[in-house]
Amino acid sequence: MKRTKERFGKLDSYNQNGQSGLKVFDGEDLEFQDRYRLQQVQQKTWVEQQTYEKFMRNEQEKQEEKEYAEQTLSINRMRSLLEADHEQKRKQMNKEMMEMNRRLAEEKKMKEIADKYNETQLDIYNIQEAEQKRTNVYGKLRDEIEYSKSYYTGNYGYGQNSQQNFGETYQNNENNQNQEQN
Repeated sequence: MKRTKERFGKLDSYNQNGQSGLKVFDGEDLEFQDRYRLQQVQQKTWVEQQTYEKFMRNEQEKQEEKEYAEQTLSINRMRSLLEADHEQKRKQMNKEMMEMNRRLAEEKKMKEIADKYNETQLDIYNIQEAEQKRTNVYGKLRDEIEYSKSYYTGNYGYGQNSQQNFGETYQNNENNQNQEQN
């Protein structure tokens, strides 16, 4: 490319000081060395800058990994503590439930014993009541028999002989009933 404009700065003074007056020609690059050094310096700074950025990026990644590992470790510790606490509470709850079941079983057993005792007492009461009724019925029956005997024999009193005969008859009747039941 051909220069159409004059360059300002260093080239103007360079052209004027020479004998022939033409020391700079079109197409010549007098600043090549300076520009080349400047480009080398720029490349060097860019490489250093990229190296520094890469180093900082690696350091940041390492720091993030370290923080992540610490966070994960902290979370795992917290989870372990919570799991241990949960396990302890579960064991305590199971222990309390077993104690409650044992107590309920004991109460049920005591209730069954009490019910059986009450049933036995009721049976004893019913037997005694039946025995008393039987005694009353036999007593009335004995009185009627004595009265009937005395009426027919002419002895209206309740004498010694009539009571003794009735007592023997009553005992014989009871023995016969017991033998029939066995």
